[in-house]
Formats: sequence, structure tokens, C-alpha cells
Amino acid sequence: MPADRIRTQKGATIAIAALALLAVVGGLMLAGGPGRGRAERHDAIRVDDLQQLSGHVACLSTRDGRMPADLAETAACPGPIRLADPFTGAPYRIEPLEARKFRICAGFELPPDPAPRRWSGQGRDGDCMVFDLPRPDDPAQATEPPPVDQVENAPAAGP
Repeated sequence: MPADRIRTQKGATIAIAALALLAVVGGLMLAGGPGRGRAERHDAIRVDDLQQLSGHVACLSTRDGRMPADLAETAACPGPIRLADPFTGAPYRIEPLEARKFRICAGFELPPDPAPRRWSGQGRDGDCMVFDLPRPDDPAQATEPPPVDQVENAPAAGP
């Protein structure tokens, strides 16, 4: 009889260990594991960079209400502003659009959420976020945005 009891306890121990292993593997599959967590952190940093860059573009365009031709930091619009992805080194793309809007794009690692979150009223559309230009301080100076090839996107100094 003691041998049967030992065998039963051993079987129960193995079953509990197998269930624990399945729970850990299932949890990693559901959460995506450390690689997904890293990609989520990288994408959150990219979203923050795009928001800061949109604020910088808005600051530079407040006087005349159009896309700035140069994204350099000024006394009125100080930095530091990161113009390139800190993980890949690829520059963020800034594209003027019609109707006082512009798009800033980055190479995100994950697709946008099916139910998009909103950041200051702006959500991710694929690898881009669309922002509105502010109203000009002087309406007489307001003009259409320059063509895409006229917007200078110099790499940022530093990380």
C-alpha cells in the first residue's frame, strides 16, 4: 500500500507541475512575452516623440499659420526635439497635408490598436499621426503649406 500512495503523490506532483507550466506558457502567449513588451515601450516612445514634434511644428507655425520650412529650434520654440527614431535612427517623416493639417510618420513595431486610443485628440493611422496646424496669429499672412519637398527635416542632435 505505501508504494501505491507514493505513486499517487508522485503523479499528483507531476500533474500540478504540468498545470503550472501550462499556465506560464499560456500567460506568455496571451501577453506576448518580453519581446512584445519591448515593442510596446518603443512604440510608446515614438508616439511621445511625434506628439512633441507636432507641438514644435505648431510653435514654429503660430506666427503665420503655415508649415515651417525649417524645424530648427529657436528662442521662441526651444528644444531638444528628437527628429529621428531613437531605436533605428530613421528620421521621422513630416508631410504637409491639405486643409491646415500635417502628418508625422514613424516606423512603429506593432500595428495600431483596433480600438485606437486618443492622444490629445489624435490617433495613430498606421505608421502616421495627423495633426492640425494652429490658427495664424496674423490671418493676413496665412497661406497654404509648402510642398512636401520644401519641408526640411534635419536630424536631431543627440538622443
